Order: sequence, then C-alpha cells, then structure tokens
Amino acid sequence: MKENPLAKYGITEPVQRPNIKPVKQLDLDTPEGRLIVLIEAKRIMQIHKSTFKRLACL
Repeated sequence: MKENPLAKYGITEPVQRPNIKPVKQLDLDTPEGRLIVLIEAKRIMQIHKSTFKRLACL
C-alpha cells in the first residue's frame, strides 16, 4: 500500500474531493470587470515601475 505523504502533518487519511470545473466566464465589460482591470493595471505598474520607466526611455 502507498505511504501517506501527509502523515507527517497529522493527516491520517486523505479525503478524495471532486474536481470543480469553472463555469463562469469573466465579463470585463461590466463596471465590476473594468474595476478589476484598473486595479490589476495599477498593481502591475507599481510592481514593475522601473521596467516601465526604462521602456519609456527607449
């Protein structure tokens, strides 16, 4: 029988769970979708600030 790799974390028997498939399409045309795009763009601009600065100088 296969050894339980999670036993060292105190899990005696793993539970088999069904795979959940995504069913909802992300609609970016709605106001909520536009907010998601705006927030993600701001986050990327903050993370890669120096990279975008170098690209602007090219």
